[in-house]
Amino acid sequence: MNIEDRKQYSGQLVSIHKATEEDSKDIWIWRNDEKTRKMFTSTEEVSWEAHKIWYDISLKNKNRYLFVGILEPENKIGICRFDINEKTNIAEISININPNYRNKKLSELLLRNSIIFLHKQTKVDLLAAIKKNNLSSIQCFKNNGFVIFKEDSNYNFYIKKYSDHQN
Repeated sequence: MNIEDRKQYSGQLVSIHKATEEDSKDIWIWRNDEKTRKMFTSTEEVSWEAHKIWYDISLKNKNRYLFVGILEPENKIGICRFDINEKTNIAEISININPNYRNKKLSELLLRNSIIFLHKQTKVDLLAAIKKNNLSSIQCFKNNGFVIFKEDSNYNFYIKKYSDHQN
């Protein structure tokens, strides 16, 4: 990764890499964290077998991008997933922070750098569905230029146009 792909945060660098098979167990552990489950659409624990099937399919899916954030030198801080709908040219985003790195103001940086990395590969608008009680995620997305465009009783929906990324 080039140095311009990294952004400095409080004297530390966060870089992004495409998820690999070696990241699977970490992502599964983060997904099953109790606080994480409360913020996800599906709040049930995910078995290792179900995760492995999902993860293997995800790595092969040309419309799904899984990026892992690394706090230099080698600490995994979280994952950012983009699911692209080819018909609408919109990628739905999901972000999950390693529980060991919560409340350290790293989610904004993970999201920002993941968007930069994604836009080097494909030009899509971005969509996030965030539970209304997930105030830290709401703030993370707002601080990355997302604006609310719709809501229902449980979720706020935020969007960021690709052209906004260019500014």
